[in-house]
Amino acid sequence: MRLAKYLKLSMIVLFVLMIGSACQNNQEGGLDGYISLDELTDLSEKGNTLDWSDLNKYSFEDTGSGLYIRNYPIEGGRQLVLTGRSLESPPERVYVINQSGKELDFNPDNLSEWSR
Repeated sequence: MRLAKYLKLSMIVLFVLMIGSACQNNQEGGLDGYISLDELTDLSEKGNTLDWSDLNKYSFEDTGSGLYIRNYPIEGGRQLVLTGRSLESPPERVYVINQSGKELDFNPDNLSEWSR
C-alpha cells in the first residue's frame, strides 16, 4: 500500500515537472524577447558582414520552408528578417518590416524610418 502511494506521488511530481518545462519560455533576448532600437542600430553598422551568429542571443520565429527565413521581434512592433539558403553562409537578404508592413533595407540610412 505504501509503495502505491509513493508511485502515485512520483507520477504526479513527474507530470507537474513535464508541464512546467513545456511552458518554459526559451527566449534569450531582452526581458521582453525583442531587439532594442539601440541594439538594432549597432547591428546595422555591420552592413554586409552581418551574420546569422550575430543574432544568436535573440529569440526568433522561423517561417521558412526550404529557405531559412527568421523573424526577430524589434522594440515597437517591428521585425528584423533574415533570409538565406544556408546558415553556413551569410544571409542573402536582411530587412526590417515596420508597423505598417513596409519592408525597409537594413542599413543605418533607414534608421529614421525604423523608428516610425
